[in-house]
Amino acid sequence: MKTLITLIATFTLLLSVPVFAEDDGHNHDEAGHTQNGDGGHKEDGQHEEDGDVIKLTPTQIKQAGIESKAVFLRPKLQAIKAPGSVTFNEYKLADVTTLVDGVVHARHVRLGDEVKKGKKLVTITSSTLAQAEAEYLRAEAEHRKSKLDLKRIEGLAKEKIVSQARLQQSTSIHQAAHANLAAARATLASNGLSSGKIDALINLKQYGQLTLYAPSSGTIVSDDFRLGQHIAAGTLLLQVADESTVWVEVKFSQSQMSGIKVGQSAVVTLKNSHARFKGRVINIRHQLDQTTRTVGVRLEVQNYEDGLHPGMFVNAEIEAASGEDALLLPDEAIQRQGSELIVFVEEEPGHFERREVRVGKSVMGLTPVIEGIKEGDPVVVKGAFVLSSELAKSGFEVHNH
Repeated sequence: MKTLITLIATFTLLLSVPVFAEDDGHNHDEAGHTQNGDGGHKEDGQHEEDGDVIKLTPTQIKQAGIESKAVFLRPKLQAIKAPGSVTFNEYKLADVTTLVDGVVHARHVRLGDEVKKGKKLVTITSSTLAQAEAEYLRAEAEHRKSKLDLKRIEGLAKEKIVSQARLQQSTSIHQAAHANLAAARATLASNGLSSGKIDALINLKQYGQLTLYAPSSGTIVSDDFRLGQHIAAGTLLLQVADESTVWVEVKFSQSQMSGIKVGQSAVVTLKNSHARFKGRVINIRHQLDQTTRTVGVRLEVQNYEDGLHPGMFVNAEIEAASGEDALLLPDEAIQRQGSELIVFVEEEPGHFERREVRVGKSVMGLTPVIEGIKEGDPVVVKGAFVLSSELAKSGFEVHNH
């Protein structure tokens, strides 16, 4: 009896053991779908993660704006820092003035407008200009009459109908008329009329109006006038500024100046902002400021997305000298995850491996990497933030268009 009970227990235990199919390396759900390691289905259009590797398609890489670049040893940067202030690039700042007294007749632009070269800005009515235009038209009529008279007298002189003295008199009259016309034309030009406008005076029905045009493309940054206002010749009416570049004025002590030269690279930053603006040294003052005992240095800075405006205070870094060689990466290539600093290396096309790195001090937007990558590694220099974010999430959706 005891033996029978033992056999029954053994048989029951064998029936409770599951039968395994041949292991193909994947799990299968009840519908027969292949599952990934966490039980979810792998769908098209999502990135794959294998430990610290993210795999993306070319479309995903393009959408994320990811760029990789091989890194090589280059001289480590050293920089001199100082605060500075932004001003207009005065080489690209145009004053608009009237060359004749008048009254503001019409305004064609407003403060802050973007204008192209040749755009109408303001129209002025001037009695002085009207008188000058009348003088020109009289001179032009006299010149035309004297020319016809001279041509007629020349014909008569050939036939000896009139004397040479009469011919000489007509010639002198025509020369005087020509000089008067040239003087009248010069007066109009000095009042601001173009050659084409002067030539068109004969067909005008209204005189004494002068329209001022934009001398260059840019932004209207000053327009201190009103309709009906009397304007004296030489009055500043508007300013047009090309703000694609600005100047940054920085002051350095005499001891700092030994490493600064015209042409050296510079970086300008704003307080409480990650924006960086590249520039270069374009001028070093030849006179010391007697009050502060500092030397003025002017930077020309690329004004990306109109982020810098005159009057702003900024921090400037100027490349002063080079130190030992190092693997330098843009600051944006280095991401922080918890207590670790990481970069992404594109081991093969579309395969981005996370690497922990040890770095030195950032200078002018470039950080030296001390440990974690080697020379020649293709490191992600743009879009690393996207990869860092996606590494912490499941799925990288592709938006098909």
